[in-house]
Amino acid sequence: MGHMDPVELSDERLLLRLPTEADVDEITLACQDPELQRWIPVPVPYGRHHGAQWVRDTPRSWAEDLELRWVIVESRPDGTSSGPLGAIGLHARDATMREIGFWAAPWARGQGVMTAAARLVCHWGFTELGLGRIEWWANVGNDASRRVSEKLGFQFEGTCRHRILHRSERVDGWVAGLLPGDLR
Repeated sequence: MGHMDPVELSDERLLLRLPTEADVDEITLACQDPELQRWIPVPVPYGRHHGAQWVRDTPRSWAEDLELRWVIVESRPDGTSSGPLGAIGLHARDATMREIGFWAAPWARGQGVMTAAARLVCHWGFTELGLGRIEWWANVGNDASRRVSEKLGFQFEGTCRHRILHRSERVDGWVAGLLPGDLR
């Protein structure tokens, strides 16, 4: 852990890049979604200033290796891209372990976007960062997030009572782990 220079990740369909000021309106709209707010600890109510702050904080988050975060966009054959479909990040936990976190905008759900984006991030974490483990945590009941983790090969390791602090309330959390040989 230490200073990290931002990188972009991509496959045939998706580009993971740093968020920009141009993304703020769509980030704000996505983070106002009740289903997203149910599971993700974003501010409620979520205003444009929250989205703008998140974008502004991203370079420092990379530089200080707190959370390596990207917005997920669809890259098109003509070289253009969509607006943000979601966001994903790797939170530093120790020298060779990180925790993955992600959210999908309502208009991007059910299309395999998050599974593909998380696969890119996990592969990069193992090959470029030399990680020995990536953890996934979610509030119990977040089945969509759990399905993403299972598709990638995360091994479910249990339910931890009152593990997650969500809007000042302790809730039960699910945990799964991915080791370098597990990624599918």
